[in-house]
Amino acid sequence: MNNLEKPKFAIYPKKDRSNPLLATLYFRAIFQFVTYDKSLSIKIDLNDWDAKKRALISNGSLNKQLLESYSECKEKIMGAYYVLSQNQAEPTLREIVDLGFADKNKKSFSVLSVFAQFIVDMKKRNTLDSHKSNLIKYNTCFGHLKKFISQELKISDVSFNRINENFIEEFEHFLRTDGQNSHNSAMKMLLIFRRIYRIGLNNRWTSRNAFAEKKLTYKDVDIEVLTEKEIQQLKAYEPTKNYLHKPKELFLFSVYSGLAYIDLQSIQIKHIELINSSGNYIIRKKRVKTGIEFMVPLFGPLEEQLSKWCPNWKELDAETFIAPKISNQKYNEYLKELIALVGINKRVTSHIGRHTFATTVALENGVGIESVSKMLGHSKIAQTQKYAKVTTLKIERETRGLFEKLKY
Repeated sequence: MNNLEKPKFAIYPKKDRSNPLLATLYFRAIFQFVTYDKSLSIKIDLNDWDAKKRALISNGSLNKQLLESYSECKEKIMGAYYVLSQNQAEPTLREIVDLGFADKNKKSFSVLSVFAQFIVDMKKRNTLDSHKSNLIKYNTCFGHLKKFISQELKISDVSFNRINENFIEEFEHFLRTDGQNSHNSAMKMLLIFRRIYRIGLNNRWTSRNAFAEKKLTYKDVDIEVLTEKEIQQLKAYEPTKNYLHKPKELFLFSVYSGLAYIDLQSIQIKHIELINSSGNYIIRKKRVKTGIEFMVPLFGPLEEQLSKWCPNWKELDAETFIAPKISNQKYNEYLKELIALVGINKRVTSHIGRHTFATTVALENGVGIESVSKMLGHSKIAQTQKYAKVTTLKIERETRGLFEKLKY
C-alpha cells in the first residue's frame, strides 16, 4: 500500500455568475489523474484570495472556517483511501469519495449492499414455496461472503472494482475450508456470487471482468438410489410412530412417479387425465421449478396410494390437492428416521425417490431413456443421464442374449 499513489488536494475559488467580484471556495481531490470537486459553501471576496499561495489573505474567522472544512474533507478522503487499500487493491477516486462522503440515505453500490438488496427483491418476486430453496442458497452465499470479507480483509464491505482473480480464488478456498463446503457446493456458491458480480459489471461499477478466466467445474458424484429389495423393505415396514406414516407414503409415491417434493405437493385432481384410447390415467403437469411438462402413468402403486389419500378421487373437485401437506424440512427429518428404522444404511432425502424412480423402477425395467426423460420433466436427455446411472443389473440383463451367442 505504501507504494501506491495517494490522493492530492487543493482549494480554489469559483466565481459567482451574478457577481464577478465574489467567489465560492471549492475543495478538490486529485487521484489517478481524476478530479473530484466539492463546494465548501464559503463565500469570499476575490480580492481576499492569494492565487499563488491558494489561501485567504486575511487570518480571521473565515480563514479558520476554511481550514476546518478543508481538513474535514481531507480526513474523509484519506480515511476512505486507507480502508479501501487494505487488501493491496488500488481503489478509484469514485470509490473513495462514495465511502468518504457516504450518505446514509443514499443507495450504496458496494458488493454486500447490492447482494442484500438483490435478496430483498428476490423475496418480493419469489413468493412461492418452491422458490424458498433458492432464497436459502443466496442467503447462505451472502453469509459466507460477508464472513470472508470481514475475517480475511478486515473490512465491512468491498467495492466491485476491488474484486479481482485473487479475491475469487481466496473466497473459493474460504468456502472449502472455513465454509466447510464440498467442491460442488463451493462451485454453486461461486456461481451465485458471479451473478451478483455481473450486476456490478453491467452497471460499469468495475472496469474489468474478474470472472472472465474463471471456470466453474463440477465433479460427478454417485447418485444414491434404493434397490428393488430396499423398496420392498420400506413397503413392508409398518411404523409404530404415527408421524412416520406420511413421509413413508409420500416417499413411495415419489419412488413410483419420479415426482420431486414440490411437484407432489402441488398435484391436484385436475392434473390426472384419462387416456380415452387405453382407459388408463396419467398425471400431467408442468414442473414448478422449470415449467417443463411431465407425464407419468398412474401405475398400480400410485393409484392405490391415491385412493387411500383421496377416496372416490374421480368425483372430487378439480382443485383438490391429492397429497397430504408437510414442509420439506420435516419431510426429510422424518424420512431420515424412517429409513434408519427400516434398516437401510443410506443417506436418503426426499429427492432420492426421484433418483430411484429413474434408475431402479424405470431404466432397470427396460423403459427407454427418452420416456424416462419425459416422465421426469427434463428438457434434455443429458439431464436424465445424470440422474439415471447404469447399474450392473441392467448391464447383465441387456447383455444376457449376447453372452449366450458368444458362448462356445
